[in-house]
Amino acid sequence: MIDFPPAQAKPRSQVPFNGAPVGILMLERGTGDRKFVPGDTGNASTWSVPVRYKAVPGLGARQILDPGAGELTSAVVQAATQLVREGSQLITSGCGYMIQYQEAVRAAVNVPVFLSSLLLAPFLETMLPPDKALGILVASKSSLTQDMLEAAGVRAGIGRRVVVAGLEDTPAFAHTFIKPPALDLDVAAVEADVVGAAVALLKERPDIGILLLECGNLPPYAAAVQQATGGIPVFDFTSMIEFFVRGLVRKPFTGLI
Repeated sequence: MIDFPPAQAKPRSQVPFNGAPVGILMLERGTGDRKFVPGDTGNASTWSVPVRYKAVPGLGARQILDPGAGELTSAVVQAATQLVREGSQLITSGCGYMIQYQEAVRAAVNVPVFLSSLLLAPFLETMLPPDKALGILVASKSSLTQDMLEAAGVRAGIGRRVVVAGLEDTPAFAHTFIKPPALDLDVAAVEADVVGAAVALLKERPDIGILLLECGNLPPYAAAVQQATGGIPVFDFTSMIEFFVRGLVRKPFTGLI
């Protein structure tokens, strides 16, 4: 008779709940009565599956755009680790400039990490014909460093095919999301800023074939941008995260054989 080793009991799950596969790292809130509207990464109704949020202590809009943002890497890693312990199967964020923490978080957790929609840039650029460029609309062009672009996989050699425009000098968006005086959210005014910046970018570079929105506050205005720019493809945080969700929750195909 063969002696089999005693069966090992499976460890019980330590997560407090199930069914929220997406963990989203958020900046700390500033002043003002700014709500996260549907489409914003900070609005849970944006997503097709339940999500879980965690703000990173000490990391706000001012800090994430500061050259010393790297000093908060450990706080970002700790928050991401907590989300994984709580059951998250993907770690993402509400701010594209969290790309600077991508490698540190990826090394610390055992789930996929997509901290910025900028990670879509190499994929989108590769899709385009040789005579077309990728346009990227960001919250602050002056704060977007070459190191951040390289962290997202954007090679220095494709600079002529990647065109960046910033929103840091707009009247409504800038004073709502990135600098004082902090305004309450005026959706129509912010939409006008975003659409105006996109239209101006395409006027300057009519060879742009795809637009990418960096900021997690920009998806609510993606449809308006697309309409104003003649139907150009527009991608953002929702494109990236829902791409992962569709791989996580597959449905069987049915039809004719």
